[in-house]
This record gives sequence, C-alpha cells and structure tokens, in this order.
Amino acid sequence: MLTDAWTPLRHHKGQSQMWRTMARFVQAACGRGSGKTDISRRYTVRWLPVIKPWTAMYFYALPVYKQARRVGWEPLRRLIPDSWIKKESISDLRIVTHFNSELWVVGLDKPQRVEGDQWDGGTIDEASDVRPGTFGRSILPALSHKYGWCRRIGVPKRFGIGANEFKAACMQADGVDSLYFNWPSTDILTPDQIRWARENLDERDFREQYMASWETASGLIFYAFDSVANVDKEVLYDPTRPLIVGSDFNVDPMCWVLCQWQGEELWVIDELFIRNTNTQYTLDALHKRYGSHPAGWEFYGDATSRARKTSASVSDYIQIRNDSRFLGRRGVFYPQANPSRRDRFAACNALLCNASGVRRCKVHPRCKRLIADLENRAYLEGTTDPNDSGDIGHMSDAWGYVVYMTSRLKVQSSSAPTVLVR
Repeated sequence: MLTDAWTPLRHHKGQSQMWRTMARFVQAACGRGSGKTDISRRYTVRWLPVIKPWTAMYFYALPVYKQARRVGWEPLRRLIPDSWIKKESISDLRIVTHFNSELWVVGLDKPQRVEGDQWDGGTIDEASDVRPGTFGRSILPALSHKYGWCRRIGVPKRFGIGANEFKAACMQADGVDSLYFNWPSTDILTPDQIRWARENLDERDFREQYMASWETASGLIFYAFDSVANVDKEVLYDPTRPLIVGSDFNVDPMCWVLCQWQGEELWVIDELFIRNTNTQYTLDALHKRYGSHPAGWEFYGDATSRARKTSASVSDYIQIRNDSRFLGRRGVFYPQANPSRRDRFAACNALLCNASGVRRCKVHPRCKRLIADLENRAYLEGTTDPNDSGDIGHMSDAWGYVVYMTSRLKVQSSSAPTVLVR
C-alpha cells in the first residue's frame, strides 16, 4: 500500500527503511537537511486516499501554531493533488478529501487541538521542542481507538524543551512496534554544504545538527573557549581599523568590550568595567583611552537599550549617536528584537572554535572580566538559563552582541534584522 518509490537526490538506507516501514510508532532523530521531514510529509499524505469505513483523520503537528502555519501548511498542501481535495480551510489548517479523509496541521502549544477526536495517524515534527507530557497525555490516548500510528521526528537537540522526552522515546524503541531511525546529514547534503557547516558551527553543534549525535548538555556556556588557545597577548590595538564596541548597558557595572576584525579573526583588545556609572561617563572613559580614533567606530548592544533611558529624555544609543567625539565612519547598531540566547551562545562558541578546529577569536589577557566569564559562566542545573549572579554575564553579553551581529557566522535566528540608528 505504501511502498511507492521515494528517491531523494542523495540517499541513505535509513530513508528507504523509514519510508517503507509499517511500524506503528517511528522515531527519527536525524541531521538537519537529512530528508526526514520530506519523508514524513509524503508518508502522511499517502494515507489520505486509503478508503476506510469511517472518516479517516490525520494530523501533522509542530511545536507551536505559528510554526505549523508558517512551515507546515504550504509544503503539505503542495503535495496533495487538487483532484483529491473536496474542501480546504486555511483558517483551520484543514483539508477534506474526496476519499472521506481529513488532514489537519496543528500546533501543540495548545495540546487540546488534538484532543477530543480519534486519529488514524499523524506526525510530530521538531519533536525536541514539544512540551514534555504532550505525547503521553494528549496524543497517545487520541490514537488508541483506531490503533493509529505516529511518527516523531527531529534533530537530536540537547537544549530543546522536549529533548529528554524525545531521546527517551528513541532509546526505548523495541524494534517491532516502535522503531528508531538515526542517520547524519553528511550522507545527504553536498560537500560544500557540509564544509560550510563545519566552518560556521562549533564542534558540538555540528555533531548534533549534522551528525545526528545525542550530545550531553554541558554546564558551561562557552565550552569551546580555551584559556591558552583563545588568549593571546599579541592581540594589539590597530589604529587603521574600525573599533567595534559591544555594550551591556547596566548601571553597576557598565560593561563594554572593544574589538577589531583582523581578516577572519575577531580580536578583543580591551574592556571597560565601570561601577555606578551611566552611558555618558562611559563614553568619556572610552574617549580618554582611545581618543577620536580616525578609522571609525561601530557600537553594538541589546535591543532593550533602545527603550531604556539613562536620563529623563535621552536613550543610551541616542547618546552615543549624538556624541560628536565619535563622529566619522561609525555606526550605532541595535537589533529590533534580541536573538535567542541559544543562537547568540552558538555563534560565540563557533567563533571560539568551529567544527573544523579553527579558532577565530583571540582575547588579550588584559580582558580579565571577559576571560572569567568565558571560563566560568554556566547554566542553571537542568535548564538553559544562565546561572548569573553579581557581575557574572555582563561582559560576555557585551562581547556576544558583537559576535552575533558582526561575525561571518550565519547562525539562523528568528530575530528581526539589525537596524542602524541614524
């Protein structure tokens, strides 16, 4: 019934096995771009013309509704011939076919979307990001009366909210009624795509995202940092290159880092750590140390400073923009929305040491506060939230804004684009 040929451009035997298996439960923790999603979409659609004595119902689920609407609906709709469709509702993300079957695209941020009906089968995509307990409490009972099937697919993430539950389901597959598939992207993607990933991701992210490896979540945030390999006293100020300033706008302490790109390497040459201060005083300290710097300035920071004010009427970035001492070939940049910490930390680790073992960030030993953060900043146990207290985190955040927004790393993010204050 479901043995039609499925032929990708590049092939791994696990793809064919996953396409053909009739096991009731399938878990696939595979690399990004490995074909697991395409297989699962097609598998789900292939059930629609199967005639049953009742109205057959199938779902394709993603972690949240907006994601389901954005990346789930259109690809599935394109797979379904118009001649199959009796009725469709974009508002409900629902397709009714002439075969007395229905396909619903749902977001699992509200699990009740799959409750109340009995399903013949369905797919859960990005399973590492589905809230724990959703499958057992809401989905499994809705598959029981019709002995429905379910496929849970995704990248084997170590930080997703449902990563531990997804991993447990994969590891507990019995090989009969429940199967586990795992193959890397390196067998599927082109050499150029893999080369890009090696150059732009740190080693652990590369293994997770492209080798489909279940990595252990380390407590250290900047695990790619090496206090010998990334620290270099030869990282010196170059008056001919623009000075890049990363700013964490905190009153006590105010933490700024000073960087310069040297080819493909980001050099961190200095830091400003000032207590009980404000933006204007910190600008004074910066000018005292580096003068007007004719090669130009660039300032980066977080989105919250766009609205936060250090006086009754002038925001942090507007103060920088209006300071005539820093005129010239300079820009004042901020994101309209902050990137996720996950994306920012990933960009930092990839610059510290990518999957090819290349380190593209060097820090001068005088940057003691930043080095302390890179060596010691960690997550709260069992969470993806930094365990910050006191002065911890401010300096590495300032540096992270520079890395995320200026480096050549193309770490994808849902954040809005960077904007230049004019």
